[in-house]
Amino acid sequence: MAEKEHQVNVYELIGVPWGLLVLILACYLVAGAYGQLFVLWMMPVVLCLLFGFFVRYHYKLGNNDEVVLGVLSLAAIVIATSVGVYANLSMLQEYHRLSQGASYFNVLPSEAVDGKLDATTMAFTQLTVADTSRSYGFVDATDPNAPIYCVAPISTGEASFTRIQFWAAGINCCDSLKNFVCGDAAKSGAHGAFILPQSEQVSDGFAKAITGAEAAYGLKTGNGFLLFQWSMDPIQYRDSQWNSSVMLFVIFAAVYLGISGMAGFVLMPMLKGQKDA
Repeated sequence: MAEKEHQVNVYELIGVPWGLLVLILACYLVAGAYGQLFVLWMMPVVLCLLFGFFVRYHYKLGNNDEVVLGVLSLAAIVIATSVGVYANLSMLQEYHRLSQGASYFNVLPSEAVDGKLDATTMAFTQLTVADTSRSYGFVDATDPNAPIYCVAPISTGEASFTRIQFWAAGINCCDSLKNFVCGDAAKSGAHGAFILPQSEQVSDGFAKAITGAEAAYGLKTGNGFLLFQWSMDPIQYRDSQWNSSVMLFVIFAAVYLGISGMAGFVLMPMLKGQKDA
């Protein structure tokens, strides 16, 4: 009796799961960078449903090769989704946020905040500093677990500069009136900043910290203010979120290709042995 031909070969066992993994990672990279959250969730759900039906169909027919291929594909989908979600939460959301606004260069701390409300990254003049000598930390004394909201005026560093519209800010990175080390504030060559999320712009804790700084140092915020994290190179920081995501996906895809190859070459003889029997 002639030997039954395999419906799945070793290259399919290796290539199909790995191809699905690469496809999902690529979609997470692009969709995450553009904030397309619908794509991030819909794609793995649809693929899981399709390969779930694929496994169920071939299991009923007794096609072990296809069942194994389907299970390996489902595993690749779940693993790729997990890595994609991690990258999206830790890097790509930040890249998307900072890519949505304008970048301003050679900004004076005395410039009106109204003309910079769309800013996400700023490079201030070389004479601009995060004035750590006039920093202030606010903590809610009624809550033993409350964080310290830290602010420092972005200014020329001169005591006469009292109208502050841009603030360097952070959480748990200062004492009440000193030791402000939020972001790159402790680095002498830092003259850039990137905007804090909107949820922090309207934070009651930061508002009270600014009020405290005004009272302690005789400062004025004018008609409004923006909160930034002080940075050596805000553009490089933004781009590093994308570059780190790409590097993570490339390295993981390469490692998974090796894992998929080992799984394929181990499982194929076992499937062949079952059919020969």
